[in-house]
Amino acid sequence: EDMEPLERMLRDLARSASALILWLDCDREGEAISDEVRFVCLKGNPRLGTQNRVFRAKFSTVLPGEIQRALRTLGRVNENFVQAVQARSEHDLRVGAAFTRFQTLRLQKKFDGFCDRGVISYG
Repeated sequence: EDMEPLERMLRDLARSASALILWLDCDREGEAISDEVRFVCLKGNPRLGTQNRVFRAKFSTVLPGEIQRALRTLGRVNENFVQAVQARSEHDLRVGAAFTRFQTLRLQKKFDGFCDRGVISYG
């Protein structure tokens, strides 16, 4: 819900765009966020996808030369990086849930009255 105004703004801006260049951090998380932004923008303007007009800028600094180089060498979102981030996120969620259950059950047995306090969450 808190991201709805941002999503609405991205969809509205995408409607009048002839191309989309994603300028996000040049790491795996930036790649995953690029995928999310692309998804939202394509809801506002599906032509960007059907006309192959979505690009990814790769840069490490915001110096003029680096920005110009990034514009000359536009690429695409790296789907392998996106999937790697999604897999890691899923793994973290599952391991965290399992550890939380283990920790809660273990502590409930060890300390009297602990059952009344609920779940102990880790991470």
